[in-house]
Amino acid sequence: MGRKRTVKSRQRTKQRNLAEARARYEQFASTLSDPKSRFKPTSTATTTKSSVDSYLNRPFDNTELIAATLRQAAITDGIVSSTIRYYQSHPTYNHTIYPVLGNKQYEVDQNMKQDFIDMAYVLNQYNIYFWAPYFFKETLIDGVTYWYKIQDSEGISYMKLPMEWCRISSIENGVYRFRIDVSKLKAEVYDELPEELQSAYDTYGKGGISADDEDWYDRKWYMVSEKGVAFTFDQNVLVNGGVAISPFAAALADSLSLTQAKKNVDIKDQLDTIRIIHSKIPTNSEGVPTLNLKTAKLFDEQMRSRLPAGVVAVTSPSNLTNVPLKGSGNDGVYDTVNKQTDQLFYSLGSSAPLFGGSTTSANIVKESVKKDANWIFTNLFPLLENYYNQELSMVKTKGKVVWNMKFIRQSRFTLKDDIANIKDQLTFGGSRLDYLAACGLTPIEVISKLSFEQQSLDIDSIMVVKPTSNTLSSGNNTVNKGQPGRPKTDNPTDDTDRLDGANNGV
Repeated sequence: MGRKRTVKSRQRTKQRNLAEARARYEQFASTLSDPKSRFKPTSTATTTKSSVDSYLNRPFDNTELIAATLRQAAITDGIVSSTIRYYQSHPTYNHTIYPVLGNKQYEVDQNMKQDFIDMAYVLNQYNIYFWAPYFFKETLIDGVTYWYKIQDSEGISYMKLPMEWCRISSIENGVYRFRIDVSKLKAEVYDELPEELQSAYDTYGKGGISADDEDWYDRKWYMVSEKGVAFTFDQNVLVNGGVAISPFAAALADSLSLTQAKKNVDIKDQLDTIRIIHSKIPTNSEGVPTLNLKTAKLFDEQMRSRLPAGVVAVTSPSNLTNVPLKGSGNDGVYDTVNKQTDQLFYSLGSSAPLFGGSTTSANIVKESVKKDANWIFTNLFPLLENYYNQELSMVKTKGKVVWNMKFIRQSRFTLKDDIANIKDQLTFGGSRLDYLAACGLTPIEVISKLSFEQQSLDIDSIMVVKPTSNTLSSGNNTVNKGQPGRPKTDNPTDDTDRLDGANNGV
């Protein structure tokens, strides 16, 4: 009996600890799991080209439908999917931070070292290497995305809200803010919503929202606080009613055309492989079958049961003309597929040779990569930098200096050249922080890793530089026999390179 109580007590303790952990991380759990898909977009994708054409005739009236169709294409169309992954993985997302002097601060002092550490720690909580590619991918597909920041002592996470609920309402310092249609929220999603949106839902349910309330528009649109942020590459979003479409929307029609062209190839292949076997029923001079029809049916069934796939049996008293089906399909279907594939790449703005297509010059691929990198540097990086800088501006430091973050303009496809360019700038007084960031070190890694190596590990005493021709001079007498090093003489002869470190001169 006592053992049972002990087991039950342990179970209750375990359940109590689990409940406390869930309560502590409740907000994070709600952003990571939605078992009933209640935050899933509700618009249905179309699979017909005529529907897509009608959507594109009035694109800003059908933003949700276009986004749903493009999202499906990103799953079912290999070219669209590969292109989106290509853009997402193009930038390195390496970044650094720097103080903005001039805002009541014109000199750099020692206190700013602590400010750097504080800002680097704050920026580290945003987990840029994880969230920035996700922001990029989702915005490429939907055209505009809406996010709500959820933060606790452990870090920062984001909840993505369906685009059917939201509209961009304003832009502040380059950061898009949005409003949410509370009338579309259902009671079943209430527990999963952040506290701010729960409060807005309660207020809307009670009614009595005044027309001049600054937190509301049209008595049903709630203006989300600075915890909400929207991303879009369409700078005309404010004059289009707060909606936008994907830059890849024009490729939808070509994607469906390519799908249909592939189906035509399947039809042709099927026709080319069909074979017909004719079993003729004997007839008399008047054309009347001499074989009992019941017996003929039995023969027909036995023959059909033994035929392999792709062979069709025909039993009849008439003669069958040999009509080969090979080549009866459209002979140009393969050319159609190839042409439609090229057109799809053209609509997506990517180079087909980059994905294995034929090309006559490698420079075509290189220039295409540079073009795509320039588009990312021009559209994605300023968008994200504005948001993160707005977040950093709300952090108070001891020096009261504003800090900004900056993405290093470099691509994974040209990484070696990009790092070499930044390294060359160091000889003319370039930034070491930019160089370290280009090598993949985050600001918190710069101060933490390098300080730890020098102050705690004394890594210079561990990683002793080996004597080489670059580290030794002719006056260096510490070279021992058998060790490498430059010769002591500045005028070596042909035999000097065969002398050891105890060279007595030549």
